[in-house]
Amino acid sequence: MGKVSMPQGKGSQLHNRRDYEKIGKPIPENIDSSKTAENITLVDKDIRQAYQEIFGDALEKYNSKQKRADRKIEDYLDHIQKSKNGEKPFYEDVVQWGKKEDFESPETRQRAKEALLQYAETFEERNSNLKLIGAYIHMDEASPHLHLDYVPVANGYSRGLETRNSLDKAMKQMGFQPENESRKNNATKLWKESERAVFGEICRGLGLEVEPERKSDRKSLTVEEYKDARDEMLGDIEQEKKAIVAEVEPLRELKTGIDEIAGTGKTILPGVVAVKKKDLEAVKEQAKAYTANRDEIGELRQRSAAVSQREQRADQREQQLDNKAQELARQQQQLQQMYQRQLNLNQLLEKSERDGKAKDKQIADLQSENSSLRGQIRSLTVQLDQIKGELWEKINDLTDKLKGAYTSLTNIVKAVGMLKYDKEDGYKVDGLTKKQERLIDGVAEYGAKWAKEDGFPEMAEDMEKHIGISKSIEKIIDPPAPKRSRGWEMEL
Repeated sequence: MGKVSMPQGKGSQLHNRRDYEKIGKPIPENIDSSKTAENITLVDKDIRQAYQEIFGDALEKYNSKQKRADRKIEDYLDHIQKSKNGEKPFYEDVVQWGKKEDFESPETRQRAKEALLQYAETFEERNSNLKLIGAYIHMDEASPHLHLDYVPVANGYSRGLETRNSLDKAMKQMGFQPENESRKNNATKLWKESERAVFGEICRGLGLEVEPERKSDRKSLTVEEYKDARDEMLGDIEQEKKAIVAEVEPLRELKTGIDEIAGTGKTILPGVVAVKKKDLEAVKEQAKAYTANRDEIGELRQRSAAVSQREQRADQREQQLDNKAQELARQQQQLQQMYQRQLNLNQLLEKSERDGKAKDKQIADLQSENSSLRGQIRSLTVQLDQIKGELWEKINDLTDKLKGAYTSLTNIVKAVGMLKYDKEDGYKVDGLTKKQERLIDGVAEYGAKWAKEDGFPEMAEDMEKHIGISKSIEKIIDPPAPKRSRGWEMEL
């Protein structure tokens, strides 16, 4: 029984095309050159030509609207390669059934080859937003497998290019939209699950047994493991609090007003302050920065307060978890004592029966007590299972809160980054001082550092490479205009 797998590949055209000899490089040891002729190339496109076919019209339309030459994009492939937003020129997945020990017979290899062919030939029919630039079936390695190289294509952008390279949006436009999106529950994960299921059905149709995907049972933890999980999650929340406080605190430097101005000058009339000429420009820049960032600073403070509230709720849940854990440990100890007593009684009964000296009344009393203990054990077992379930509900709730907090932190960091790097939407603040620029970059580095250390590398990468205003922030800073009626017209 073989497992269906679909890991991400390196995307090496040299490897996929077997061009080692052409450029004078040695053939890797895992490749059997005598079987290379059995390989099948289904799609092999030049990536630059593919980009012209996919994005050429959208690029031409975009450039025609640009009045400034510096805003035009001469080559979209070069643009993606230089982008700091995390896009890749193309993505690769490796599709495979089984391991090398599953391919001892030529018949099995032939069936796997046929399954890979059927899957690759129907790939674009299922995935309209993924354009293949390469599809290679390798039969000259220990396990037959398929390399799929594709460019994700997302449509319908209102700003910039109408059609772009975007993996997440391409997946969502194909219908893979998770209900509660997170690092472990995203559109790409749902898509891969769907594709593995499709390939699995193809394999079964060709007589290949497919191993079902395993699901972990998280309710089998011990009391100590529950405590460790609780402590880890509470520690993550504390780290989150420290990161956001450290992020918000430096922004107070942007505050300016009467006190700051008065501190740099001299009062010459009531309500009038004369500022030294050498300090005037600095005061102007400080006032400009605060005015430009007032809304963002307010939102950051609100989010910091929200994190504090989540921390308070976490403290309450921590106490509840401690109480439940203590009760669980007490009942486990009681259960162990009763179990040991049960063993002792069983031994006593056996001894009485062997010796034949025990009286009927003693045996009856012991049996009655034995039955009573069994009932107590069953009752405690039910209570224990209930407490375990409650503990996991609370641990899962803490996990969701932690993920939500890091999502909020990512949105904050990306929004702050707009003040320095945004050139299209008008959020960039001109004339930032070097200190202010270092502050903005420091916020991103600090947030990414903690995200990496706390197990959120994708969010860390998002903070480091991306800027932008999330939908939730956008609703706050740019609310929709209210509808108005004119006399006879009624607002619907």
